[in-house]
Amino acid sequence: MKAILSTFVLFVALLSHSFAFTTTLPADSATHKLTVTISGLTQRTGKLYVGLATDDKSLMGKSAITQTIDVPATGDATLTFADLKPGKYAVRLYQDLNDNKQMDFSGQMPTEPFGFSNVTMLMGPPSFDQCAFVLDGDKAVSVSVIEM
Repeated sequence: MKAILSTFVLFVALLSHSFAFTTTLPADSATHKLTVTISGLTQRTGKLYVGLATDDKSLMGKSAITQTIDVPATGDATLTFADLKPGKYAVRLYQDLNDNKQMDFSGQMPTEPFGFSNVTMLMGPPSFDQCAFVLDGDKAVSVSVIEM
């Protein structure tokens, strides 16, 4: 009987111990807002395709999240990405002047205005780390359009 009681006490202790370590807190479900202001627009036509990248692949490939807005008649363009999870992001954009929904090139040089967060002058394609910023609360970033 003593052995059974000892086994039962050990079982209860192990069971309560496992609950203590497997109980998890809810994941951080907070989301944030990113406001992007685009300056340096000299051509007042077309649309702006603005994407968020989360790594090198999405910076130079398909964006993780994309928005399209009309180029305003005057001033800067502004758009907001809502409900973003905390993390590291980079903004990339191009201005589609001829409505073909893609960035145009002459050889390897872009023929349409473009831009990246944290980059005002290029000496070759930027890396994700050059363009990236940490989103850990609501944030505003500015991107200056570059024309070649």
